[in-house]
Amino acid sequence: MTYAFIKVIRVQGGLSGKILLGKSEVAATEHPLASLAALRSFRQGGNAFDAAAAASFALTVVQPHLSGLGGDFFGLFYEASTGKVHCINASGWAPTSFTPDRMLERGGIPLFGHGSVVVPGYVGGVCEMHKRFGTLRLSEQLKPAIELAEDGFPAGPGLVGALGRFEPLLDPGVQKNFFRSGRPAPVGGIVRQKELGSSLRAISEFGADGFYQGSPAEDIREEMEGAGFAVDEKDFSSYSPEWCEPLKMDYRGTEIFEVPPNSMGATTLLILRLLEDSDIPRVKPNSAERIKVMVDAAQIAYAARDESIGDPRFAPFELEKFLRSGAGRSAQKRIDKADTTYFAVADGDGNVLSCIQSIFHNFGSRVYIEKGGFFLNNRGSAFRMKGPNRLEPRKRPLHTLSALILSRAGRPFVATGASGGEYRPQQHALLATNIVDYGMEIEDAIDYPRFLWKGSEGIMVEEGYRGLSELHMRYEHLGHPGPTGVAQGVQVMKEAVKGVCDLRGEGLPAGA
Repeated sequence: MTYAFIKVIRVQGGLSGKILLGKSEVAATEHPLASLAALRSFRQGGNAFDAAAAASFALTVVQPHLSGLGGDFFGLFYEASTGKVHCINASGWAPTSFTPDRMLERGGIPLFGHGSVVVPGYVGGVCEMHKRFGTLRLSEQLKPAIELAEDGFPAGPGLVGALGRFEPLLDPGVQKNFFRSGRPAPVGGIVRQKELGSSLRAISEFGADGFYQGSPAEDIREEMEGAGFAVDEKDFSSYSPEWCEPLKMDYRGTEIFEVPPNSMGATTLLILRLLEDSDIPRVKPNSAERIKVMVDAAQIAYAARDESIGDPRFAPFELEKFLRSGAGRSAQKRIDKADTTYFAVADGDGNVLSCIQSIFHNFGSRVYIEKGGFFLNNRGSAFRMKGPNRLEPRKRPLHTLSALILSRAGRPFVATGASGGEYRPQQHALLATNIVDYGMEIEDAIDYPRFLWKGSEGIMVEEGYRGLSELHMRYEHLGHPGPTGVAQGVQVMKEAVKGVCDLRGEGLPAGA
C-alpha cells in the first residue's frame, strides 16, 4: 500500500509540493517511473540499496539526456546496522592516451566530442554498491530498466524538450530511437531503446564485467578509435570505483556529510564554514541580506576550489586545511550549468541513501554509441592544462557531482541533493541553511525560492526575494519555480519517512 500526502505550500502562487509519507520505505527520484522501479524492489522484499539500484538503472532509460551507462555515479550511504556513512566515488578516469601534449596538438580540451570523454564509472559504481549492500539479485533490479528500454515508455516533456533543443548536435544514430519523421517523439510518444536493453541485459547477466569487459566497452573503443582517439582495453578492464571516507563537518549542531574530492563537495562545506561567522539565522530567508552574505561566501569558496581540488591520487587534499584556506579570496569566472539527476532512498531498517548520476551536459559529449544505445559523458572537458585539475592519464577530473546527508545525534534525518553542475555547492548550501538555520521541513527547503551566483554574469534570483535593489550587483529575476536545478530528498521522521520531489522537475516520490 502506498500512502501519499500532498501539502500545499504558499511560497509563491499557491504551488503544491510533491510529497509522499510512507510508513517505512520511500524513494524520491526525478522521474515517476524510476520511483516506481524502486517501489517494485521494496515490494519484492528489497532494502534501500536494492531499490536504489532499480531506480538508478531505470533513470538511465527514461532520462538518457541526463544520465546513462556512459556516465558517472556518486553516493553517500548510511548503513543502519553499523551506524556508518559510506561513500562511493564512481567517476571515470582519462584514457591512457589522453595527455596534455596530445590535446594541445588537437587545439586543446574540447567541451564536447570524443576528446571530452572519460572512461565511464557509472556501471561499476552501481554494481559495486549493490554487491556490498543489496539483498536481492542484481538481475531483478535491472528488470524494470530492461522492460522500459525494450517495451518502451512515454516520453516526458524534459526529454522531448532536450531532443528539440539539441537536435542539430546529435548523432544521426539517435534518430531511430528518439525521433519520428525527423522530429523528436511527442510528449507521451512511446520511446523504445532495443540496443540499450541489450546492454542492460549484459550487465544483468555478468554484472559490471558485462560492461567493462563485454560488448559495451568494445563498442566504445571502436567509436573512439574511429574518431582518432584510441582507448586501451585496460583503461576499461582495470577500472573500478573507489570506496572513500565522506567529508564531515559540524554546522550549528548538525553534521553535514559531503562527497570528497575529486568531487567539489568540499566547496559546499567551505561555504557553510564561512557562513558560521555570519548571522544568517537572524536575517530573513528571502532577504537581499541573505543573498549578499551567501554570495560573498560562494565567491571565496569557488576560488579556493580552483586552487586546491582535483583527483586526490594526484593532488593531495586535507579538509581542515581547505576550510582554513578561503580568507581574502574572490572569484569572477563564469559558472557553468549542467544537467544531472539526483535521487534519495530510505527503508524500514533505517538505511538512508543520497545518490547522483550524470553524463554532465545534456546528452554528455553528444557521442552516441549506437550499438549499445547510450551516450558518452563529456567529463573530460572539466580538465585543465595546469593546477590540481591538470589533465593526466588515468586521472579523474574535478567533478561537479556531490550529495548531502544531514545528521543529528549520530542519526541521519535528511538526504538531499540537486542537479545543476557547478551551481551545486550553492544549491547544497541553500538546502542546508534552509533546514538548519530556518528550521524548514524538507519539502519547504526544496521548493523555497532560490538564488544562484553566476560568477562574472551576476546572480539569478527566483521570484519571492525582497530588497534586490540593495544588492549593488547585476541580477536576473526569474519566476518561481525557475531553472535553478531540480532537487529531491527524503526525511526520516519519528514514525514515518517522507519523500519529496522538486516542483521544478518531473519527479514523483513512491513508497509504502
